[in-house]
Amino acid sequence: MQIKNVIIGNLNIRYYQSDVFDKNNALVYLHGWGSEAGHFKNILEKCGSFIAPDLPGFGGSSTPDGDWSLRDYADFLEKFLGKFGIENPILAGHSFGGSVIIKYCASGGQTKKIILIDSAGIRQKSLRIYLYVFIAKLGKIFFSLPGLNLVQNKARKKFHKVIDADDFSNLTAGPLKETFKNIIGEDLRQDMGRIEVDTTIIWGEDDLATPLREGEMMKNLIRNSKIFVIKKAGHYVFSDQEDIFKEIFLPALN
Repeated sequence: MQIKNVIIGNLNIRYYQSDVFDKNNALVYLHGWGSEAGHFKNILEKCGSFIAPDLPGFGGSSTPDGDWSLRDYADFLEKFLGKFGIENPILAGHSFGGSVIIKYCASGGQTKKIILIDSAGIRQKSLRIYLYVFIAKLGKIFFSLPGLNLVQNKARKKFHKVIDADDFSNLTAGPLKETFKNIIGEDLRQDMGRIEVDTTIIWGEDDLATPLREGEMMKNLIRNSKIFVIKKAGHYVFSDQEDIFKEIFLPALN
């Protein structure tokens, strides 16, 4: 696996690429919000020809000027593919990356097939978002007390693991905070109805971030789709049950 950089527009983009890369038979992977392509490394290493960028604002890539929408990230994907002359790739996306793919394909972007992994895109108002915000704010006050700041980082990591990665990122998004609001403000159900290519949906049964019912809704909305549910796995299904995930993901590339 090679780690390289490329300029897309005015952004410096870090990306991961297979040692032998065939642009006519490429897997393109997009990571989730707050993540980076390297977190999918164990899976990518088992694939043939692949390329996986750190999306703008994440990992080793530059942060965009101004506030972006899903349309902007879909446009970035189109420019990224064009930079390498990639046509009709297999597109795989986790969480936020999946929503970028949905927007791209629904807008006429070309792809051979799609793999959605615990994908975001169905936005339903939920009490849990407000509960998480309340707990986070309460925790900030609590851990500011003398002596408790030493365990703050450990507690934050546990909290982050339990709750919706996308919701939690809103609390710490920094320069991407307004972009994040744009992203979660867009429901993609109509876009899903426009997708006609072969789609594989892989979901963790215990996902609290994008609950399984959302995966089942995607299955019903995307015409040529099938869903695989992995038990004892959460939002990061590819690390929670890596071996089982590979048994589903790798054959889906063929």
